[in-house]
Amino acid sequence: MNHAETHDPARRAGSRNFPGVTASSCAHAVLALLAYFAFPAAAPAQPSTHVIRAAAYVNSEGELQSGALLVIEDPKILQVGGDAPVGAPSESYAGAVISAGLIDIDAALGAWGNLSERDSALQPEAVAKDAFDRYHAQLGVALRAGVTTFALVPKDDNLIGGRIAICQTSGPRTRPILLDDAGPLKLSLAPAVFQPDREPTSRAGAIAMLRGELQRARDDASGGPAALAQFTRGKLAGIMTTPSGADVLVALDLIKAHGLKLTLRHTHDARAVAREIAAAGIGVIVDPYEFSSSPRDASAAGVFERAGVRVTIAGGLPGRAADSLRTAAAVAVRNGMSPAAARRAITSAPATALGIADRVGSIERGRLADLVVFSGDPLDLRSRVLAVYVGGRRVFVAEPSEQRER
Repeated sequence: MNHAETHDPARRAGSRNFPGVTASSCAHAVLALLAYFAFPAAAPAQPSTHVIRAAAYVNSEGELQSGALLVIEDPKILQVGGDAPVGAPSESYAGAVISAGLIDIDAALGAWGNLSERDSALQPEAVAKDAFDRYHAQLGVALRAGVTTFALVPKDDNLIGGRIAICQTSGPRTRPILLDDAGPLKLSLAPAVFQPDREPTSRAGAIAMLRGELQRARDDASGGPAALAQFTRGKLAGIMTTPSGADVLVALDLIKAHGLKLTLRHTHDARAVAREIAAAGIGVIVDPYEFSSSPRDASAAGVFERAGVRVTIAGGLPGRAADSLRTAAAVAVRNGMSPAAARRAITSAPATALGIADRVGSIERGRLADLVVFSGDPLDLRSRVLAVYVGGRRVFVAEPSEQRER
């Protein structure tokens, strides 16, 4: 017997029980088996470069442009228009319109538990990502309605509510993912901020508290809470709920005093404050519109647009119907907003407000291929979602019966 074999327990064990199998090879087999069950098998390989064709697409200006030919090199858009690469597989949608994936800037999709801590009105370090349940059924419903990205936003209960999480309804292996786990800071002057059992108890107290916190964060040599320090130095964007025209003026004063990067949530007093907001060069978010919205509110988007303000329309998912973004955009058009601005208001405008316009929100070279194929103009509520792509991968396709005209 070979000397090495007699003194190698592994070799002896292998030859005694399973001839030709050593303990080392058994260990490798066990590790491979564990890896198999720990990590699901990857989806079948798809060509990384492929072509999507349709009758038209929504360009970066929000206009419908005929002859859509998009070359996708997963996960991004490689080419818009021109000739298709020779031999590249192609998916064609006759008579359809391709849009960038819809973005809901004010959602609670997949939120697990409360999105606000009520003990203190100041929560600059709270992060909404901690409430994200990526397995929630709401996400699939939104995806099938064409929503590919959404902001998981702290509620209006706190003066400073924490960091917004930017999420996608689908991702690698079709699992929803976080696109940015620490997005803009959420602030609010909504009535829900004022509580009888904690500060602030009034609007005046809330404004004084907010001004004091911003000034302290700006003056603190140590930088103070990281998020607030970045915000007061213009390095972090914020979204602020300002229900009244008077609240808007407070926000504009804070912007002027501290150089803040703010987008305002405001609808009701658009005619009174549109010029001031336009002069500040900031964007505005209007509330979700319904067919029952008052003419004063429903016309706000158009008023802001005509003043030169970048307008985003909120969807409010899942508290509203899955197609609430398209419904709100259609209502805005009926009340004076241009169709192009309405299409931007649910795609590129929210992407800009969230600081992710270089990744999503428009059909341009280098953007993530997050796309929705509609049977017609997205603003026509008779149009249906035929397919949804995230990162160039088709993650939803309508059943044949759903693709036919009704």
